[in-house]
Amino acid sequence: MWAPLHIPWGLQRWSLLSHTLIGAFVFPILVLPFWFSHRRLLSTSGKPFLRWTGRSMDILLLTLTLTGAWLFLKGNRGNAFDAWIGWAHLYPGLMLAPLLARHAWRWGVLRPILAMLLVATPIAAQGAVSSGSLISHPTGPWLFSANAEAGTVSRLHRSDPTQRNELRLGRDIRQLAVTADGRILAATGYLDDHVWLLDAEELDIRTRVELEHRPYGVLYDAANDRFWVSLFESHELVALSRAGEIVQRIPTADTPRGLALLSDGRLVVTHSMTGELSVYDTRRADTPLLQRFTLTDTSDPDEFVSQGVPRRLDDIAVVPDESELWLPHVLWNVDHPFQFQSTVYPAVSIVTVGPTGFTEDPTRRKELFRQINLTDVDGRTQIVSNPVDAEFSTTGAKVFITLAGSEDLLVFDRARSRSGEGEGERRARRVGKIDQGGAQAVQLLRHLPGAQPYGLVVDNDTLWVQNRQSLNLTRLTTGGDSPFARVRVTNADYARLSEADALTPMERRGSHLFHSGNTDRNPEYPMTGDFWMSCNSCHLDGFNLTNRYLMDDHAEDKSIRAISGHGGLSSLLSGESGPDLVRLIQDTQGGLGHDDRDNARRVTPEAIPDAIEDDIDALQAYIRRPNNLPFGPSWLRLAPSNGDRLEPSDWPSSASCAGCHQRIFEQWADSNHRLMAESNPYYRVMEDFAAETEGEAFRAWCVGCHNPQRTTVGLPFRGQENRMFSQGGEDLLAEYEHQSWSLDEGPGCVACHRVSRIEDSGGNGAIHLDVTERPTYPGEQSERPWVRWIAETTINAQPKVHAESYSRDFYDDSAYCRACHDEFSPGQGARIVTTFDEWALSSFNAPDNPEQHRSCLDCHMHADIDRIGEAIPGRSTEGGRLKDNVYTHQFTGANHHLVGLRNAEQEDMSLALLRTSAELDQWYKDGELVVRVRNVGAGHALPTGVADFRQL
Repeated sequence: MWAPLHIPWGLQRWSLLSHTLIGAFVFPILVLPFWFSHRRLLSTSGKPFLRWTGRSMDILLLTLTLTGAWLFLKGNRGNAFDAWIGWAHLYPGLMLAPLLARHAWRWGVLRPILAMLLVATPIAAQGAVSSGSLISHPTGPWLFSANAEAGTVSRLHRSDPTQRNELRLGRDIRQLAVTADGRILAATGYLDDHVWLLDAEELDIRTRVELEHRPYGVLYDAANDRFWVSLFESHELVALSRAGEIVQRIPTADTPRGLALLSDGRLVVTHSMTGELSVYDTRRADTPLLQRFTLTDTSDPDEFVSQGVPRRLDDIAVVPDESELWLPHVLWNVDHPFQFQSTVYPAVSIVTVGPTGFTEDPTRRKELFRQINLTDVDGRTQIVSNPVDAEFSTTGAKVFITLAGSEDLLVFDRARSRSGEGEGERRARRVGKIDQGGAQAVQLLRHLPGAQPYGLVVDNDTLWVQNRQSLNLTRLTTGGDSPFARVRVTNADYARLSEADALTPMERRGSHLFHSGNTDRNPEYPMTGDFWMSCNSCHLDGFNLTNRYLMDDHAEDKSIRAISGHGGLSSLLSGESGPDLVRLIQDTQGGLGHDDRDNARRVTPEAIPDAIEDDIDALQAYIRRPNNLPFGPSWLRLAPSNGDRLEPSDWPSSASCAGCHQRIFEQWADSNHRLMAESNPYYRVMEDFAAETEGEAFRAWCVGCHNPQRTTVGLPFRGQENRMFSQGGEDLLAEYEHQSWSLDEGPGCVACHRVSRIEDSGGNGAIHLDVTERPTYPGEQSERPWVRWIAETTINAQPKVHAESYSRDFYDDSAYCRACHDEFSPGQGARIVTTFDEWALSSFNAPDNPEQHRSCLDCHMHADIDRIGEAIPGRSTEGGRLKDNVYTHQFTGANHHLVGLRNAEQEDMSLALLRTSAELDQWYKDGELVVRVRNVGAGHALPTGVADFRQL
């Protein structure tokens, strides 16, 4: 009721306290005795008006007293009865006010009564708030928009579109929150790993907070005067003060994303890629976890029935009375090969809020396809895709949902009843539907004027829609809460959201195609059939860590079918893969003529027509963006500050490290890590064979791990050098002395020690390299040896900055090795190498049991293979301190053949490690030799690794 007044929380909380104190103490001590002493005068009055108003005030005061006592002693816990009590306390107060005013006017005490009513009138406590990309100012006529890939934040006047300002912040601004007094605006930088705190009036930056990785949801907690931020990739909740200080960090389940804070202090978090909800108690200083549960998975033998695991959870819509949560998401049905009309289904789950917990009733889930059965003029079910944001009308009677894929707006009526229908009529209407739990889809506004409708704000009967791709704002009217009301557009292009797009026109076009499931955008050559889905339905936010969850949800036995992604490709995706993009669009999304019911023209993949050639090029340009797959099939990326490509001179020679780390350098120089690219004869053959069968650009898939230096500078992937028999790094040392070194290093010192981030996407080199933006000492990379000698002396004199620039906390984490020691086929998603996953499921992964736990480094970077599990003291720097345990750099593994050509000691270490891995039993019986091999020491499968090496 008070929401339209935009009363700040600072005023609400003091008014609420005053009302409680007056109701508890002043009312029974002064008001009730005064009333009892005057009620006889009114009941015996000769004036009818005084008699019937007196009786009315009797009833109203009694109701106020009883309901007030209940609220004071028991409280409002959010259930239906307590909600009824709350309204029963409010409405009598509203009716009593004019009666008291009329009587007070007669007796000359109007002013004192009005003064008391002003203080005692209840003002609702802060209602529930949710995170969002489009929000309204709490006290002023402003809207704020986070403009995603445009990289900006904008402020717009709700009555005058010419009053707008915009601020460029970063590369991808996702969500906003504003303080109750409307002074500070928080914005999350999804790709920049920053949260900005802005002056909400001027859009000036107050401070910038670094938060790794992928800050997404943000909301303001008025009771604790702090912002809550979800870190999607780091799996954390972070609390920030108004000044930008980190006041609390809470580890969470995977992929926290959407946030909602109820008025009782319970903070609800969606976990986008696991289908979970977590609930935290912000009323306590330690913010404990109260509850965590997983939304229901559904399954049906018929693959074309809506089913699957809830994924892409983002927004949380809270009913105004806080009795329910509505959660838009999709269902991934990936337990079978990808195919049109059976892989992704849109849905909205409903969670009931109780005083002691949250529960989901899966029978009330809104299945947005045939079960709701909104039909077009031809009687065909209208398909929608990618529900993202949901908002309730002011009364909670209507629910509005944006569908970013099909570019629609769906309206539910929560009060719609079927009373009065005959049983036959009801049965006929319910063919193909499920029970809608009292809420029915009543309107599908097809299509909204903008491109990719996303954020929503409800402002009484006005509905604002943020369009992410066209970067404009659309204004609609809800028509009210009547069952017959219809939403309609009142201003298709109310205002621009961003005038300075961070994407190029080609990239913006590709982004729209990647996110679009709107068949009507190009009826002749649609990207999807029947509005079904978009690329973004599975590849959330592009190509990133969500890829791993997509593969994890693949439920088929890999020994029967290993492909978890797109089948039917002519080659593994790489380079200019236009024909295969056409194939996967057709087979998975039904686009480009696969679904021809609306006269779409079928495209032949090898003969892409001129009419869509630019679209395919734009889609590939978006896929090759720096935050997606800039190096084709490899998932290697450069840190944003390094630009799109490096120069060969940006890569220091690993020989530059030898002066201070001589023993470590020599160990690495003779290891298989050093010579695993063009100087490895077996690798040369395999890379050439891959290029011959899959195309030249496919070499990047191999080189991203085997020689990341070449990948990042864009040189031909396999050079012609051969250093197979070089020992002790003599070739590198000689080149370094003459300042002319090769990039044939394999994973060298800088390639490993300047990894700035692991993006756990399932392998394929999913790391971020920061080669150029490190603190250097004067003369460190000079061409003159004497200048470099001075620089090395300076480093030795004060090595702290140098050491820290080449070290990260996660370097001793086994997940660091996963980036290259797990592999999957590009496009198909077949898991080719799963060494890390094997270890993760083994008994050796026991971090709570130090005696049993063995990480990758404990076995493969151990100084003495016979003493694995013991700390081996040593020095990593010449003349440096003696460490309790030093990690050596032989990278001891199973392949002893090639390493033995250079270093007999390393060959012996490999053989010793192999001997610890297995026990062999053998016996002869009935003319057969039986050999039993038992894995007793390998922390993964035996054998493991790539298929052609997987031999024993």
